[in-house]
Amino acid sequence: MIDLELTPKIKEWLETEPSQRNLHEGADLLLRVTRNKILYANITRNITRHADTIEYHLKKIYKNRLADITRQQVRSMMAEVDAIAQARGLSGTEGTSSRTELQLGKRADHDELPDEIRQLYVDNAEIHRKMRECHLRIRMITPENSTCPDSDRYPWAKELIALDTLYRENWNRYDHYIKGTPPASVQLVTDSRSESRNAARVIHLLLGKYDPANPDDALAGRIRDTYAKIASPTVTIREKMTAAGLI
Repeated sequence: MIDLELTPKIKEWLETEPSQRNLHEGADLLLRVTRNKILYANITRNITRHADTIEYHLKKIYKNRLADITRQQVRSMMAEVDAIAQARGLSGTEGTSSRTELQLGKRADHDELPDEIRQLYVDNAEIHRKMRECHLRIRMITPENSTCPDSDRYPWAKELIALDTLYRENWNRYDHYIKGTPPASVQLVTDSRSESRNAARVIHLLLGKYDPANPDDALAGRIRDTYAKIASPTVTIREKMTAAGLI
């Protein structure tokens, strides 16, 4: 396990002008990382002479630590990617051509909405396509075809997470728009109690679009996301979720 507290200290030491470096501090950092008391004793016996040795070892350690930190970041991101893929139905091979517009999340009053709000629905179809492409790219990267899978997965995972954030924000605006009001006036949910109340209102609309006999993974993901925001689901909502096979 990397002692992450030491990494910025090593970075700070390396970025210090060589003539201004505290060599004993550098040697102590090296000892704390390597626990090599023999190396430490040899260096501190004539520390000025071994200034380059300290720098060499700390540079190598810092480079390796950056790689390790990147791996930890990617592993954390991949857990988020897996959750997104499950919620958005990105792993499946089924198409959406057989789905009705209502099943794909379109509001019944869609044609009466302002262009800006209707465009959110169109944009999300393209965003979902890009998310599926990112996820496919990630799945194709393996130790067999990549010398550094984590580094190769990182940009695709980062893009997928950013796309999912935009995807959720678009649905938030689309679902919560009130007809007759300016598009810019849509109030996105931030307060937890307001979020719960809004989710309770939206869940009925979404469940009305969902057909258990012809399930849509993307819509199912939205419904589960919305259900999770309801602090105290009513018996009716729980029964509807159970009947749809979503809980």
